[in-house]
Amino acid sequence: MKRRLTIAQRQAIIRWGTLLLSIALLAGVFYVIPYVVRAIPKMSTATSRAMLSGSAAMGIGTPDYALGGGAFETSQPNTDDVGQDGEYEPEDPIPIPESGEGDLTVTASNLAWYEINEPSALNLINRTDFNVDLQSFLGKPFPVVGALQADAPLVLIVHTHGSESYLENGYSFYSPEETFRSLEEEKTVVHIGEVLCEKLNSLGISTVHDKTMYDQTDFNKSYNYAREGIKKVLAEYPTIRFVIDLHRDSVFDSKGNNIKPLTTLNGKDCAQLMLVVGTNQGGSDHPNWRDNLTFATHLQQKMNDLYPTLARPINLRSAAFNQALTKGSVILEVGSCGNTIEEAENAVLLFAQAYASVIKENLK
Repeated sequence: MKRRLTIAQRQAIIRWGTLLLSIALLAGVFYVIPYVVRAIPKMSTATSRAMLSGSAAMGIGTPDYALGGGAFETSQPNTDDVGQDGEYEPEDPIPIPESGEGDLTVTASNLAWYEINEPSALNLINRTDFNVDLQSFLGKPFPVVGALQADAPLVLIVHTHGSESYLENGYSFYSPEETFRSLEEEKTVVHIGEVLCEKLNSLGISTVHDKTMYDQTDFNKSYNYAREGIKKVLAEYPTIRFVIDLHRDSVFDSKGNNIKPLTTLNGKDCAQLMLVVGTNQGGSDHPNWRDNLTFATHLQQKMNDLYPTLARPINLRSAAFNQALTKGSVILEVGSCGNTIEEAENAVLLFAQAYASVIKENLK
């Protein structure tokens, strides 16, 4: 005769059975989770960055350095960034510098005297008593004669004020104590001269670069020191016909605001350039200054044709600036103390194209 289970015994069996089943199900879930995760497609770094950039554009839940969408690239990174798991490792975001209390700001301005959508024009800032018509200088014979020789230096780049520096890339402000001077080459016009030298050489214009900062010893005698340096190089390389004394300008308005001359060409921000030509009005022995102005006028016109708004008006001055040493001498002012290194680099790369074109068109 079978023994019947009591109600209490049945309830106990149900409780224990339910408990054992729950434990089994829970164990099963933990067991299968790794397989489920591996089966889910992983989001690429490029996609995640694109999503973050989209959020940044809307200003939704993004850190300050991402606002504006400029801190992250949405293109596929190169294979140097591949991590051990085969996925692309995200790069550290570069924060946009923030100004501190007391810092002064820089304002960008087009100083070309015409807009990029307007016809370019030859303009002159005449600081002398000479009556000058730039258009007439375009009709004058090119002042430098000779032939291009690949192995014969033709151009010399010097820096009378080599310690002139720029703002670091990304900065549009500066401390009131900033001197805009540096002895670190990579921060100064000497670096910009090296960028120009390399580009001219790559374009077939053999160029020598004197990296001496002639203003280090005595700023007031820097042109005297530079003159001796130029004469020494010309003696060593008698084939040189052109001298670029590369500077950067300082532009402040009547209220003391720092203005940086800026234009955008080929999608890049470029510091605007200014050619400075000296004369004999100040008493220097420089009777043939019009040869330099003729060369500068041809160069200015070429920049206007190729890259409208790259060049500011030519600046004609009473001092000679050592330009009596060759017929193809100019001062090249690359931007101002408010421009960044990158803006200056972008500018001289375009300048090199115009400069090489003028020489190749006139020296065969």
